[in-house]
Amino acid sequence: MTTNASAGGSANEEQERFWNDVAGPLWVAAEEEIERHTGPFGEVALAVAAPAEGEAVLDVGCGCGATAIALAAAVGAGGTVLGVDLSAAMLARAEERVAASGASQVWFRRADAQGADLGAGSFDLVFSRFGVMFFADPVAGFANLRRALRSDGRMVFVCWQAPSANPWMAVVNRAAARMFGLDAPPHDAPGPFSLAGPERIAAVLYAGAFRTVEITAHEERLHLGSGQPVEDWVHQRLMMGPARSPYLDSQPDRQREVRAVLAESLAAHRIDVDDPMSGLAMDAAAWVVDARP
Repeated sequence: MTTNASAGGSANEEQERFWNDVAGPLWVAAEEEIERHTGPFGEVALAVAAPAEGEAVLDVGCGCGATAIALAAAVGAGGTVLGVDLSAAMLARAEERVAASGASQVWFRRADAQGADLGAGSFDLVFSRFGVMFFADPVAGFANLRRALRSDGRMVFVCWQAPSANPWMAVVNRAAARMFGLDAPPHDAPGPFSLAGPERIAAVLYAGAFRTVEITAHEERLHLGSGQPVEDWVHQRLMMGPARSPYLDSQPDRQREVRAVLAESLAAHRIDVDDPMSGLAMDAAAWVVDARP
């Protein structure tokens, strides 16, 4: 069951609008493809977190529920999992998935984890798979998550490394930015790369009252866009990236041109140059972070 049906009053109002009006429905529609690039990293972070039987877990930015279900399996019937997210569409999908899984110890709350009252000292583990890079005030956000942890608890999350280490995002985003004349966003703006530097991660967490921080690099070779033309995969990336607005504002002929140019820029990453449906093999890199009060 999802509680707190509105996250209004959030300190992240821009992000709330984005995840409800734009990104959330897109992520639900592309859930299977998104799992291809987030799932492997989530598995590594879950292994580091090592959720145990009977523990209480907070899943931050739980999205469509895959991590909440995995956490529920680890903590068993005697444990609990609370998934929080800003996106009503993704939480609705998470409810469906949890109902189908039979994980009765999971529930969801639509809330902004930066400032919502999550209950002081309520959780043994705070976990997140790519859900903590969107705080308007990251120090306040992590301090709030620290308050939710028990004194002997731990927080484990995974976040993206720099764009240069993630060509699966950067190739399309950078080429589209050139085509539409877009400036790069500030490096610390809320978004997928706001915690791309380990020094920034450590500084934010220490300022948020964590005492020990361990940061480990993890890389994957992702198989993306299988079973669809490269142009369709490019369209998905454009819809989720910083060039979404100018792309949608373009005439259909211009949109087709942009997709064709960007698909050509990915030629070196094609798995089979003779099979347009074979997909792409591209590198991805993230930080796995283990922080303790």
